Amino acid sequence: MEISPHVKQLSDEIRQLCNPEKIYLFHAKFNLHSQITSFKLCIVADTADKSELERKIYLELDCEIPYDLVIYTAAEWEACMPNSHSFAAEIRDKGVLIYDKAQASA
Repeated sequence: MEISPHVKQLSDEIRQLCNPEKIYLFHAKFNLHSQITSFKLCIVADTADKSELERKIYLELDCEIPYDLVIYTAAEWEACMPNSHSFAAEIRDKGVLIYDKAQASA
């Protein structure tokens, strides 16, 4: 799947802002011309305050199209993985992994 330039740019900016473990694209809406009109990202990051990180991303990073975020700490993400019915496992299984820190540093 080809990643939209908007999604890629925002993901790159998020990587610079908070150095996340993973970024997934897990939902996107398209217009009749197959152009993305909005999207949702899942961010797995080591953070003590997910609400503060979410605010920081929304306030400091702009995107030409609307986006939403779901943020998990690395511990929350790992705790959800054994449950195949968890929302996090659904994102992992059905979403598109845009960035994985472990793969990037390998």
